[in-house]
Amino acid sequence: MTRPTAKNAHHDTHLDGTAAASALAAALARLGVVLPSLRGSLPVNGHGFVELGGCNAELASRLAQRINAAVDAQEAAGLGAGR
Repeated sequence: MTRPTAKNAHHDTHLDGTAAASALAAALARLGVVLPSLRGSLPVNGHGFVELGGCNAELASRLAQRINAAVDAQEAAGLGAGR
């Protein structure tokens, strides 16, 4: 049986960030949105970390519109935001 080490924990949290970045990129792609510098990064405070990076104003506006549309659809369906 392998004992957890600080190195293993660091590796696992880095993988958490990378997996979360991949999942977010896939979800955004379904909306037709690509954040060019979205990536998993080194852990921060022992937790996986995702760097969203920058994008141009047009892309940020489109992303905001898509998020608002999704929240509006949830609220119309009686699901409420953030669920």
